[in-house]
Amino acid sequence: MVWIDPSAPEDKRDFRPIIPALLTDETLHGCGLVTLADARLSENAECLVQAGNLAPLKSQIRWVKNLPNAVQKIGVMFLE
Repeated sequence: MVWIDPSAPEDKRDFRPIIPALLTDETLHGCGLVTLADARLSENAECLVQAGNLAPLKSQIRWVKNLPNAVQKIGVMFLE
């Protein structure tokens, strides 16, 4: 499970996750996520991403692919 804060606050203590997503794959520099298409995440947007019990990481949405049934797959690159 992954939580996304699309506002990307500078101070991670202000992390307010509002978008849930499922982790589909993970690499050293990013991950793939699946979420509802109404999440309103766009390419090149910065956000904070928290996977499991890890601390939130500043990230960037690299690509968004719309799938059937109001689902979207998202590619995220970690910026730190």
